[in-house]
Amino acid sequence: MLKGEVHGMRIRTTVPVRTGIRERLTFDLFLDDRKVGNIVWFKGRMDYLPWLELDYDPWPRRIGAEVGLFSIIHDFLPPGGRFFVTYTRDHETQRLLFMGRNPILTPLGFSMLQAGFTWFKDWYFPEGGNEGSAKLQGNRPLSLQDKIRQLRERLTEAEESGDREISDWIRETLSKLLSS
Repeated sequence: MLKGEVHGMRIRTTVPVRTGIRERLTFDLFLDDRKVGNIVWFKGRMDYLPWLELDYDPWPRRIGAEVGLFSIIHDFLPPGGRFFVTYTRDHETQRLLFMGRNPILTPLGFSMLQAGFTWFKDWYFPEGGNEGSAKLQGNRPLSLQDKIRQLRERLTEAEESGDREISDWIRETLSKLLSS
């Protein structure tokens, strides 16, 4: 299960409960005693990569703990794993996505990018009724080569939008990756 400490707070989870699907569990996630959200975790099966969905209350962002929390989730997932984060309680991210902004140009998307996720999709509509709320998907890259390629794609998107902070962050990250 998820373990670690973020911003001086210990990650805690409730006991996982099995769902109707053998590989899928659900549990609550806390930082110390404050609930962050409910998690559905699909452990993967044959050709289906693992994924984790967080029905998220974005209060960790306000105290500077969001990137650290998402980094722990990133490291928990295997390469290629998917991370879905609902944004219905994240009004700024929701507003920007509904205006057509690129996911990395939102507070939620930039935190996911900083945590190591490099491919994004906005799931803003349910397709069959079982998908739940609107959510942002971030994928953990399969390899270092994929990470570099996808970061270069994100850099192009950030530069085209004119977002200097995100462009600079991606450039710096790419420079570190290419020099190691």
